[in-house]
Amino acid sequence: MPVQVLLNATLRRFVPAYDPYRGLSLEVPPGTRVSRIIALLGLPPEEVTLIMVNGVRRDPDFALQGDERLGLFPPIGGG
Repeated sequence: MPVQVLLNATLRRFVPAYDPYRGLSLEVPPGTRVSRIIALLGLPPEEVTLIMVNGVRRDPDFALQGDERLGLFPPIGGG
């Protein structure tokens, strides 16, 4: 099943040649958890503080079913 992964801000540095305009398209089995995709991409789990699946906030244990857009975000600071 295809999943489109969009990495934001500093998470992009962990995936060489990441294209921020296209994101990544991954083929994974139905039921794959977001935490598994984070591991497959080599992202440090503590660096992923916000997970969005099709625009809805989810946790790392969320099981993907296919054709989703997965947005991963690092801690956001500001002031």
